[in-house]
Amino acid sequence: MKKAYPSKRTHSKLRMIRERQNKSLKDWLVFLLCLIAGGLSLWLTVQKVTGRINTLIGCGNADGCENVLGGKWAVVFGIIPVSAISFVLYLGVMVSIFMDSTAARWFRVFAAFLILFAAVWFTSLQFVVIETVCVYCMTMHSLGVLLALVILFDEQKKSRRVTWYFSCVAALLVAGLALIQHFGPQANTHRIDSDVRLRLAAPITANNPHTRGSGRLVSFFDGKKSYRLNTLPHLGSVNATYVIVKYFDYTCESCGQIHEQLMKLQADHATDLTVIVLPVPLNRSCNPHLPLGVKDHSNACDLARIALRVWLADPENFPSFHNWLFKYYQQPLEVAEAKAYSLVGEVKMNTVDEEVVEALLRQNVSDYASLVKKTPVMPKLLLKGSTILQGVPRNGASLEALLIKHLEL
Repeated sequence: MKKAYPSKRTHSKLRMIRERQNKSLKDWLVFLLCLIAGGLSLWLTVQKVTGRINTLIGCGNADGCENVLGGKWAVVFGIIPVSAISFVLYLGVMVSIFMDSTAARWFRVFAAFLILFAAVWFTSLQFVVIETVCVYCMTMHSLGVLLALVILFDEQKKSRRVTWYFSCVAALLVAGLALIQHFGPQANTHRIDSDVRLRLAAPITANNPHTRGSGRLVSFFDGKKSYRLNTLPHLGSVNATYVIVKYFDYTCESCGQIHEQLMKLQADHATDLTVIVLPVPLNRSCNPHLPLGVKDHSNACDLARIALRVWLADPENFPSFHNWLFKYYQQPLEVAEAKAYSLVGEVKMNTVDEEVVEALLRQNVSDYASLVKKTPVMPKLLLKGSTILQGVPRNGASLEALLIKHLEL
């Protein structure tokens, strides 16, 4: 008896069934990857839109995602989060799965190349340019690469010419995105807040390090926070028309940037502007209010103490040491101490009351605990009333425009 073999027609039917099953599994895998990656994109977009992650330039932000998503590479035209674009792309791929048409299929191929090239671009940025990795971003990019490979696996065999065309167009679009991010409009690197509350501020008493002694008293936040100009470290005349207060860290590069901007402004407005300078070390050994995830800045506490000692010992030489410290803060601590002693003299430096130094530093840190609730970014400038400048303006002209607006400088 002859053995029966399946006919060609039966083979064809079986092959079609297997192809449908494989397509169904592939579609569900694509859907699942889009769902997870799109969800991450949406979450990152919400973080940007709600201000939990901002574009402020400054020190004190936690490492990782805040540094990656807070830079210029996380937005397009200075305002559109790139995560929002990726969310729309993932959503489009999800919808196209339920559309049985050639156009939907080619859209998925095009989107796959866009996702693949974008993942390569943004991953390279994190490792080469930003030098910080965001776990959520890398997870999303990994899912995106896997999604692209799943979509493109069979397409190269079906129509190489079309896939090659889409790959070239996608590469050009991603390159265009990179150029827009670099040369296009940039997001603001500073922010003006007016509802900060210094709940830890001490009252005006002889024991308050910020109001002790006599002389001109400058008040902010409806009189809830005051500063005795004559007895606090400051740059400029005690008789200046306008007095602002700067909280900063000598080891913060952004604080050094705004220091340079303010120096140029004060040179142009010598009798109009004075800056009270209050160091707040970004180091937990003397600042327990540093947010989680923020790395301690080496020698920050000791450098702040040395600067305060110089002020208390010899106010006239303080500006010179203050300027020097911003330039050479990375030198060994012994170099800063030697510079202080050479400027002021051993006798004056050794007569400074260490308790006064510690009390002043504690009050600065106490104020920081309230200021940091709005954003951890340093520096912070109290301009007038309840107005505070967070971060660093893009350049001196931007800072001058802000002071003209808020102080009528």
